[in-house]
Amino acid sequence: MSAVNDAAQARRFWLRRNRESPSRLNVVGDVPPDLANSADENGSPVTVDPVDWIICFVPGLQRQWWHRFVDHKHKHVFAMRPTNTGSWLLVEPWWSRMMVTILPPADAVKFLRWGGTGDMLRVREAVPGKASQFRGWSNCAVLTAFVLGRSSWTWTPHGLYRELLREKATRHESVAQLLVNQFANLVSQYWSNALSVGADQLSLPLRELLLIIGRNLLEAMMTPSLLEVCYTAIREADRYPDATRVYAQHGYKPAIAVLTKILAKAKQAGEIDLADCDAGARQFLGMLHGNIHLEAVLQLGEIPTLSEIDLRARTAVNVFLDGAKPPTRRSLVQPSAATCLVGVPSLPEGRGAPLPTGQRDPAFGTISAADQSAQMLPSRNRINYGMKR
Repeated sequence: MSAVNDAAQARRFWLRRNRESPSRLNVVGDVPPDLANSADENGSPVTVDPVDWIICFVPGLQRQWWHRFVDHKHKHVFAMRPTNTGSWLLVEPWWSRMMVTILPPADAVKFLRWGGTGDMLRVREAVPGKASQFRGWSNCAVLTAFVLGRSSWTWTPHGLYRELLREKATRHESVAQLLVNQFANLVSQYWSNALSVGADQLSLPLRELLLIIGRNLLEAMMTPSLLEVCYTAIREADRYPDATRVYAQHGYKPAIAVLTKILAKAKQAGEIDLADCDAGARQFLGMLHGNIHLEAVLQLGEIPTLSEIDLRARTAVNVFLDGAKPPTRRSLVQPSAATCLVGVPSLPEGRGAPLPTGQRDPAFGTISAADQSAQMLPSRNRINYGMKR
């Protein structure tokens, strides 16, 4: 009932707003009326919720003359925060400019490692904020406090550190835990979407179901964000093994579990004949990504197009299922090629005697001396080309 009332109230507000005369609109200069009147209570055209920042208080990378006058561990401060695409937003106050940029995970780890040499705090920004532009000298501590919307009058990174630490919501962070959280959230998001199968799709034939999942998994693997995260996980495996393990736990393990259930159901229905469905799921997943995933991670080639991904998924499904089919009655009575001498042709039906050396046979071409001696071998040592006896 409340939703209906809210909708009716919104309609009344919309009609009242559009009936207002242009003279009543709060227009400033040449600003379009729709922009001038869409500002929220804080004066912004859009309303943005406050977010958490990782504030890094670090020692200097290179010696400076003024380092002797500040805390030995907190000589500089900068701010970072992760995005939902695996990258990091960096706000780095330099002497000459304010560097605001987006870093891929591999580059962001360098700044995070720098932050790990000092202290890292998770701080929620204040919206609209209580900072003032009358602070004066804009060093790294002042600019970082301004980003957070803090009414701080400290001039040093260590002073800002002590002020933020007194806030109840502030807490310490570590590089390893930050990477674990980011990898888990990002990998779970993409792989869970790829593995989500509706009830109507579960009733499809096994070949079509595997094709849908295989295509979705390949598209997820080739997402630039996941490729960057995978590259970072491999690169930082020695320093942050937990972050590398979480990539496998939230990516490959759920995929193998889903595929195992699908194959077990198909085995129970008699569609396939697999001794170990878990091993079959691992094999199918390996057939999907093969070497193209590694090449994409290492940037050895172009990322496959959607048509190439579809073709690879179809090929993997066909090869996997055709090899996993239960043996037919006809295949049980045919002789195995493993007992034959590979490379030695048998004579066609009706040719009891070997041809003279150099004479051309219409079925196999010119007969050499080696071919002539091979014709005298017992028939059980010859490969069977499927000709009728």
